[in-house]
Amino acid sequence: MRIALAAAVVLVAAMCVGTSAQPLERLTGRVRTADNRPAADADIRIEAIFGFAGSEYLGQRTFTARTDQKGSWAVLGFKAGIWVFDASLPGHVPDAVALPFNLVSPPGSSIAGAMPAWHPVLAPTPLPPGETGEMLAEAIDAARSGRPERAAPVLRRLSDSTDAAVLEAAGRVCLLMRDATVARPFFRRALDRDSTSFRAALGMGSTALMQRDVDAAGRAFSSARSLTKDKDQRSYLSAAINELNKAHNVMRGTF
Repeated sequence: MRIALAAAVVLVAAMCVGTSAQPLERLTGRVRTADNRPAADADIRIEAIFGFAGSEYLGQRTFTARTDQKGSWAVLGFKAGIWVFDASLPGHVPDAVALPFNLVSPPGSSIAGAMPAWHPVLAPTPLPPGETGEMLAEAIDAARSGRPERAAPVLRRLSDSTDAAVLEAAGRVCLLMRDATVARPFFRRALDRDSTSFRAALGMGSTALMQRDVDAAGRAFSSARSLTKDKDQRSYLSAAINELNKAHNVMRGTF
């Protein structure tokens, strides 16, 4: 059954008063290269899509950071909601993922001072060689400069690819534009061509979450978790799945 986060707002509104504005003190994450080395000087952008329990987000909705020599980054004053994280490196396809943070909480609880024990891990991938890499670079530049109309024709050309890696890379470019509607078909086609693609499954979860479909996001994140043995990836996905289960249980009245 599809569960929309918008409806959860009504059920938890009473307990959100005084809680929804509470920030997490500090959120940290890491960026690494495709060969699992720390990625220094990666640009991080974090943007709120929805606020507490899927409501309208209030407050600072965009954070930026840069990784240190260990590939680590941190932001302060982070609030509950649905957020998109992306990391960029020169010559790479940016990595991007949407994740939930404290979407719903038990009555009387607060997230003030909370510091997550898990950390988002992002891994940009090198641009492929040749024309495909040039097209992806063009689309990335357009997405970064806020020109989706310039990225759209390039993405349409990439949609004809039969390479799952190219398709999921195009999907990540769409996430840079925060366009889940355009991104989702890329990730779906990538999974059709490679059912073991972790990044494609992760993209399906991100786009479902951005569309407030809690059930679909939970299923996709569960699938992505089963496709990786990386403990850090499994950790942040487990946290996301737990958050989505809470939202689902609220809708069922079992929270």
